[in-house]
Formats: sequence, C-alpha cells, structure tokens
Amino acid sequence: MAGELLIVAASAPDFAGFRAHLGERLDGAIRNVPVRTKVLGLGMTVAGASVARGILAVEPRAVLLVGTCGIFPGLPAYQPLDLVIPARVHAVDPLVLDGRAEFATPMQTMADCHGMMVAGLRASAPRSHGAPIASTLGRILDDALAASVQGPSGCDGENPEAFGVAAACSAARIPFAAVLAVTNLVGSTSKQDWMQFQREAVTAAANTVANWIHTGAQGLPH
Repeated sequence: MAGELLIVAASAPDFAGFRAHLGERLDGAIRNVPVRTKVLGLGMTVAGASVARGILAVEPRAVLLVGTCGIFPGLPAYQPLDLVIPARVHAVDPLVLDGRAEFATPMQTMADCHGMMVAGLRASAPRSHGAPIASTLGRILDDALAASVQGPSGCDGENPEAFGVAAACSAARIPFAAVLAVTNLVGSTSKQDWMQFQREAVTAAANTVANWIHTGAQGLPH
C-alpha cells in the first residue's frame, strides 16, 4: 500500500519492541498511520540494497531505521538506553580519517536525515541526542582505534547499516530518519555490552516511535 511508513531494522530481534504495538505479524497500523516493517540484513551494503528493494515494493511515505548503536569513547553525556536520532549519517573509514586511504571523488559519504521527522522524534524521546552517526564496513573492536574516530569524523556513535539505508533513501528521494538506542561503548567491550542492553534498547526505540505516532507523528510527510 503506497503511503505506508516503512520501518526497517538490521535483524529480526531489533523489532522485538514493536510486537506490543503491531502484533506478532509486525504489520498493520499505529493509531491511524499504516506501517510496514522489513528486516534488512547486517552491514552497510546489504542494508542499502535491501531497503532499495523495499522502497520499490512499498512506495513508502518515509523510511525509519530502528535499532541500536555504539558510542565512541570520551563522551560522558551518553548513557545506555539513551536514544540517538541523528541529524545526518556518514560513511566512515578509519584509514581515510588517518590519511592512509581516500574515498573516490565524487562519492557520497554523507546523507541528511529528514529534519522535521528528527525534530518530532526527538520531542518524543525523554533522553535523545541528535549527533551524527558513523557507518563503517566493519565493527570497530580496538579501543585505540575507536578513540581516534570521533574527533576527525564528527560522529558520536556507530551503526553499520545507517548510511546504506540513508543513501538508498536519498537516491529514491524518500524521507529518512533513524531511532537508535545506545547499547555499548565502541571498542573491545562492545559485544558484551550489546548483549546486556540490546533487549531493553530495542524496546526503548520502539516505544519512542510509537509515542511519536500516537502524539501526531510530527514531521511525517503526508
């Protein structure tokens, strides 16, 4: 059905919090907004191709990525289960940041999120941040490398799928936003932290989206 809100996530567990709002089929409506969900798969390239297929099939009014993110070291303003609703997302390669490699020119490495949706979603989240998010091809597990990324990139956190989804939406001229709950510090403890907080995090992200819709879905294009 054209005009639906397409909510996407990297994996099925990221949708766990939506069952309370959409039922087991994860398909239907929240308040009066028709919603379709789609699992994309892991990683920037897979997610980008998958959401492009979803856009062709659904012709949505907007795309919303939900899931989790890690935060780079040295940013004490963030706590587990905070929401990051980024203003933009970047493709980031630590080798490029270090000057040992370069992106091809011209190559899209940044995509803006839909400003009005971001504002509406942030108003629905009790603890939210609007800082940019980085997408890398591989998850950063080294603490020194993680500490070196935040400053040069200008990004506070990491989500591998966000840029792929944003770039596909930009190419299709579909409004895009993301709601990502903080689970971990990027680096050597990221896997253990993610396992500890993932379930609560995806529930927090889902509840934020549902609250946004129930209070009028501010910024969602007609």
